[in-house]
Order: sequence, then C-alpha cells, then structure tokens
Amino acid sequence: MENTVLDREEQQAQEIKHVGFGEQMAFNFSAMFRDMSYALLNQFHTFWVNVLGYEDTRQMAWLQLTKQVWDGITDPAVGAYFDRQSYVNEKARRYFRLTALPLTILLVMIFMPIRFTANANLNTWIHMGFILLCYLPFDPLHSLNGTAFMSYYNSITPNIQERSGVIARSRLFSTLGSALVGGIPMISGWFTSGIDDAQGHRRVFLIATIVVGVAFLAYNFIMYSKVKERTISPSQGQRQSVFAIFRTLLNNRMFLVLVASNTIRGIINRGATDQWLFAYNIGDISWSGYVGLIGGLPAILAVTWIWPKLCERFEKRNIVLSCAAARLIIRGLYLFIGMQPGMLNLTALNTSIHAKVFMSSMAFIHEIPNNIQGQMYWSLIADSVDYGEWKTGKRNDGMIYTMEGLMNKIIGSVGALSTGYILRFIGFVPQAAYQSAHTMRGLFTVPLTIELISIACSNIPFFFWNLTRKQHAQMIDDIKARATPAEEPAETS
Repeated sequence: MENTVLDREEQQAQEIKHVGFGEQMAFNFSAMFRDMSYALLNQFHTFWVNVLGYEDTRQMAWLQLTKQVWDGITDPAVGAYFDRQSYVNEKARRYFRLTALPLTILLVMIFMPIRFTANANLNTWIHMGFILLCYLPFDPLHSLNGTAFMSYYNSITPNIQERSGVIARSRLFSTLGSALVGGIPMISGWFTSGIDDAQGHRRVFLIATIVVGVAFLAYNFIMYSKVKERTISPSQGQRQSVFAIFRTLLNNRMFLVLVASNTIRGIINRGATDQWLFAYNIGDISWSGYVGLIGGLPAILAVTWIWPKLCERFEKRNIVLSCAAARLIIRGLYLFIGMQPGMLNLTALNTSIHAKVFMSSMAFIHEIPNNIQGQMYWSLIADSVDYGEWKTGKRNDGMIYTMEGLMNKIIGSVGALSTGYILRFIGFVPQAAYQSAHTMRGLFTVPLTIELISIACSNIPFFFWNLTRKQHAQMIDDIKARATPAEEPAETS
C-alpha cells in the first residue's frame, strides 16, 4: 500500500506542468534566433570565396586549422569554467546579459567585407589576421553563451516528461533558424544577377549578417527576461578542480554511450556525396534542396509531436533501437529498388519525374525515424546530465554540453574526409560533363552501403543504455532530496 501511495505521488508530481505557452514560445524563438548565428558561421567558406573573392587555399586552410585548434582548447575550458562558478538559484541566466553585445559586435566584424589595402595578395593575409583576431575572443564567448542555453534543457522544468516536449519543440525552431540562414542566398536572389556578381553577393551577406546580429541580441534578451531556471542544485560555494570534473565524465556511463555512438557514426561517414548524385544521376543539383524540403520538413513537423508521446509509453533505448532498425529497412529497400532497371533506376542518368517522386517519398519515410533519433539525442544528453549529478553529486552540465560539441567538431572534421575518398574510390572525375557507368553506379550504391554500416554500428552502444523511465524519475527525486530545505531551488523571475 505504501509503495502504491508513493507511485501515485510520483505520478502526480510528474503531471504538473511548469512551462506555460508564453514561456515555451519564448524558448522556441530563442532557439531559432540562436541557431541563426551557428548557421551563419557555417557559411564562412561561401563568404570567403564568393563574397570576398579570395581563392588562395592557404588562407582558408590556416583559418580552418586555427579554428579547430582553438575550439579544442576553449570548449573544455569553457565547460569547466561554467561548472566551477558559485551559484544558488541561477547558473546560466547571467551569461546572456554578459555576452550578448560583445558577441554581436564580433560576429558582425567577422563577416564585414573590409578591404585593407589595394594589394590583393597582401589584403587577403591582413584580412585573415583580422578575422582571427575577432575569432579568438568570439569562440570562447560563443561557447559560453551556447552552454548556458543548452543547460536549460535540464533546468527549465523538473518534469521529465514535460522536458521531452520542450526539447522537441525547441529543436524544431532551431532547425528552422538554421534553414532560414542557409537559404538566405537563395531567398535573396543570390543567383538572379549572375553567379559572378560579387557586389550582389556582398549585399546579401551584409543583410544576412545584420539580420542575424539583431536576432542574436533578441535571443539573449528573451532568454534573460522570459525563460526561467527551475531545477538548479546549489553549488554551496564549493569549487571543483578541473581534474575532478573530467573524472565525473569518465564515471558517467550514459554520456560515454552517447560519445561512443557519435564517434562510430562520425568515422563511418558517407560524406557530402549527395550533391554529385543529383548533379549526375538526376541531372539537376537543385533537386537536392527540393528533396530535402519535401522529405525533411513534413517529417520534422510530425516527429516534433511524435517522439515526446513515445517517451511517455516506451523506454528511450527501445525507441532509439527501433528507429535504427526502421532506418536499416528503409535505406536497404531504397538501395535495392534504386538499383533495379526501369523507371526508378538511380545508378545511371534518370531525370524522370518518377525517380524524383520516389526519392522524395523515400526521404520522407526515412526522415521520420532519423529525426526521432536526432531530436531524442538532446533528450538523452539531458538524461546523462541527470545521471552524472545523481551518481557524483555534481551538476557538470557545462562540461557535458561543451565536450559533446567538441567531440562532434573533431569527429565531424575527420568524417568529412570520407567524401574525397569515396569519390576517388568510384573513379569520379572532377568538373567532367559526364561520368563513367562505374562512377554513376557508385554515386548511388557506395554512400548508401556506408550509411547502412554506419547505422548498424553506431547504434550498438545503445544496448548498454540501461536507464529506464522509472529509474530516471527516482534519480530526480534523489537529487531533490539531497538539498536541505534552505537550499532547495527556487523559481527565478
């Protein structure tokens, strides 16, 4: 009888909703405005080549190398700084006020098409130095700001079921923010005046930079004034050593499962080969965007509602593994059908509408389980924060989120090399009007085969994810019980 009463009380506690519609929308738009800055940074190569007209690959190589090294140094340092600071009722909120204006100024300066001297070669090197000078303070401040935002996945509500819905909706808006900035060149008529119109490109990027800068300021204002931190375990003024923080990560089995999965997926990587498939097998590279829109956007909208509901009834590990199995079946059928002779054959030139409808349909079907896994990943990261705090008594969410980001950057840079190796393996000839029959077949079959291997191998670690819904709810109760009444977290305005 006593256990029944406790279970009922626990269920009632989890049914309490803390995040109202207004606060949820504030968090959603904050996520969208925030990710616009990341999307703009991902457009840097386009800015460097198409806007500034710099074609010397040495500068781009040095910029990328410096960026990767600096990221590797600053990300764990930022995570450790975030976790070592003393706090009581708020941990992240203050960083939105402190970093908003400096980051906006630096972001705009990085994307300013400045000409320092009439000497073209000297100008590129000076401009490279200027950008690096801006980026050195920008990167750690941007990581600190982003870590503060990501920590809200854990702190915005103590209701773990409500948290899934909050994360799902915010990830949808994050995707929209990235898509908006990624599509600014197309939306703004980038190509209407010709691909060599440098002045037009500069104008588009200037507008994009200003829009993103304003959006970034708005994001920080909204987070600081409209979104609450509710579940913060007070630090009690005790500063952890950096070594102790890293040790908590090694003791966090749930986080290690996610790192292992990401590492495998990043190394076994199909690369960015789709553009060549659409350019040669379909004969229209623009269809890569159409397929992404037709297949991806409806799936994301559906998944945002679906996976939080699934988490209320099924264990997350079972959902992840079921999605992996569904992806293997869908992509396997896609590979098999696309190889067959006839109207849907994708191993040779096929510009028919049947092939395009087939690709779009298969993309939509595949993106449902794929997006469930992708969006649930952030819920699993939040769960690993709870697990680490429960096991070690320390809430090292800053280190977990920064290390997760760092690992993705490192692994992503290694995995990106696969594109070149795949193209070389299938005999691809750059800038050729036509490719051989062997290459055309390889453009479809080889990346898909690699993707199937990646899906299968990268989901093996989830067999070791053994955190159940009941155990998670008990963990949250244990964490709350550790605080004395005087230390219990209070809602902030």
